[in-house]
Parts: sequence; C-alpha cells; structure tokens
Amino acid sequence: MVLHKIEKNIDENLTVGEMAKFCGWSDSHFMRWFKKMTGQGFTAYLNDHRLNLAAELLRITDATVLDIAGRVGFDNLSYFNRLFKRRYGMTPREYRSK
Repeated sequence: MVLHKIEKNIDENLTVGEMAKFCGWSDSHFMRWFKKMTGQGFTAYLNDHRLNLAAELLRITDATVLDIAGRVGFDNLSYFNRLFKRRYGMTPREYRSK
C-alpha cells in the first residue's frame, strides 16, 4: 500500500512523516521498516523512482525538462538536474538526445 501511495502521488511533496502517519507508525519505525522492505531509505527510494520515471518520460514524450521534473515531483530544476546527472552520468537534455 505504501508503494502504491508513492506511485499515485509521485508529483506531490511526500514526506517520511506523512507516510509514517499513513501507516500509523512513528517516523523512526516507518524508516526502519521501509529500509528493511526495500533495501533503501525512503528519500533514496523516492528519488530513484522519480528519476526512473523522468528518464522514461524523456524517452517517450516531447515535454520540456522543467515540465517532466515537475510531473515527477521535483520542484527545484537545479536539484533535479544534479540528481539526474549523478544517476545517469549526463544531463536530462543529453539523455534525451541519445
């Protein structure tokens, strides 16, 4: 159910506190459980999922990089570009052109 909520609300500002409340747990219990279940912390998982979705949208749409960043939940384009480059070794524009 947690992963479904993330998928459904990927464009929103999802927080550990909100997700912990959704589960009825404390923040620390949720973070331990989430890492045990997924192998990643909540923020790392969320960012990875968002970057995967962004890469797919870059491949299959003509939407601008700014639009795609917003669609997948990144409000800060600079932060999105930095994470994308760290993950894929190139900027979103370079990724799209390849």
